[in-house]
Amino acid sequence: MTANHAVSRRGFVGAAATAAAALALTATGCAPAKSEKEAAKNASAAGSTSGETLLPNLENLEFHKPNPAPVAFVEESISDADIVETVDCDVVVCGAGMAGATAAASCSQNGLSTVLLEKGSTFAARGSEIGAIGDRAHEAAGVEIDKQKFLNDAMASADYRADRNVWLQFINRSGEAMNWAMDTSEATEGSKCGAFTVVGANTESDGVTTWASGVRVAGGTSALVEMMIENAKSHGADVRYNTPACQIMRDGDGAVTGVIAKGDSGYIKFNATKGVVLATGGYDQNWDILSQVARPRDLAVNAWINPTLTEAGDGHLMGQAVGAAVDDYPHVLMNDPAGSTAGKRANGAIFAFPRVNAEGKRFVNESLSFEFLTNAIMYQPGARDYLLMSGDLEAAFDAMKGVIPWKGSDLVEQCKDVLIEANSIEELAGKIGVDKDALQATVDRYNEFCAKGVDEDFGKNPTTLLPMDKAPFYALEESGSCLVTVSGLKINAKSQVLDTKGQAIEGLYALGNTSGSMFFGTYPHHISAISHGRCVCFGYLVGRTLAGLE
Repeated sequence: MTANHAVSRRGFVGAAATAAAALALTATGCAPAKSEKEAAKNASAAGSTSGETLLPNLENLEFHKPNPAPVAFVEESISDADIVETVDCDVVVCGAGMAGATAAASCSQNGLSTVLLEKGSTFAARGSEIGAIGDRAHEAAGVEIDKQKFLNDAMASADYRADRNVWLQFINRSGEAMNWAMDTSEATEGSKCGAFTVVGANTESDGVTTWASGVRVAGGTSALVEMMIENAKSHGADVRYNTPACQIMRDGDGAVTGVIAKGDSGYIKFNATKGVVLATGGYDQNWDILSQVARPRDLAVNAWINPTLTEAGDGHLMGQAVGAAVDDYPHVLMNDPAGSTAGKRANGAIFAFPRVNAEGKRFVNESLSFEFLTNAIMYQPGARDYLLMSGDLEAAFDAMKGVIPWKGSDLVEQCKDVLIEANSIEELAGKIGVDKDALQATVDRYNEFCAKGVDEDFGKNPTTLLPMDKAPFYALEESGSCLVTVSGLKINAKSQVLDTKGQAIEGLYALGNTSGSMFFGTYPHHISAISHGRCVCFGYLVGRTLAGLE
């Protein structure tokens, strides 16, 4: 067993090459010169004096670091003398989230002896929808998605810095994968998934199509992940919690042969004759990686809201240690609006209430999709803004939320601790520290648009034009809220991990947020539930691929 191209937990791409130039060279397969390595080392040492990020932070933005997750990846080669157990199988899947659970179910259903390893004490899941195209839930709802337009939008959203074939695979096969997931739920005893439905339709606003690609799972995606794991177990899968994969075994520059994981009693070697699937999630709880590969402005969020507390980038690190390539920098964070000063997402504040910057002026069409709204917020001075509301908040939330099944009273409860309240706009301006005349002028002009039903400055959706004409008046200091990272190891349409020369590493696959090749610049929230969708689609397909059915 060898672990080539070792990567330390501090150096995401190289032990010393942590400066931007060195990272870029490593990502393209070129080793940095000695002088560049020294510069990288110096940059790393100076990180704390430049805003604790290794990319330029010229505005001296403030960072609220996520709670760190333990790193399972082991850089140093693990010797056979340290192995306390050896397990032979066809496939090892690393990570029991949506991607890993789906892959384990697909592999085991297709007759492969499968081991599913999970770092935490239980599976990981969040959310309610899964993206797909052409499945029977969409057919039942009468929702059609133009595949060519969808592909064009997906590629444009990534500035064409994405793998078209990976997107095509999702577009052409996700419906089949979703139908399989529904069939699997029906066939699994005790499944809590409930109905799979499509709510709403494709909509176009402000030149952006919001695709109704999401399929809602009545029991939530946690029910789907639990069901997939139970189905895998019913087909003989060996599921092990509290057993993180920490090192990939590769035969020199040849095929990947398995993984070494850490159990309660020591290291366990899993020999996998068919392949290893990395589905360990992102690295949004590893500031060392984040500070090297992401835009400082994207990192200056108020809240890190991933409820899974194990995402330290283990799959990324293990993959790179055996020669895998990663997405180009800067990497993409899935950022939402409504990051409050309390360090959480104030859910009611994700809606299209008016926003002002430090000058007391509006700066964006607030009815834009989440990625564009959040990017606009993060672009303001200090990566901050103020969301404004007035009058009866519960009624305002109920009016704004549309078909989202949340209660206005609950949204008020979630926001109340971070709201700044005043009896007048002048008083509110004083409390948030903006020019009172500028804020008053902004509110007066906004109220005129509400009366006309037309936002003449930004073209905001008229259904979200609620006047600010009744006391009390409220402000909520806002920045972004990060859900997950969505960049990762480069893959092809078969989910095979690629090396820095673009060649597939035999026996190594990556799924979900451990995989890359689909996003660049920003996460496309308007392509509904694509993050979960790629987990189910490619998890389903990788099982078929490893079983020789593709």
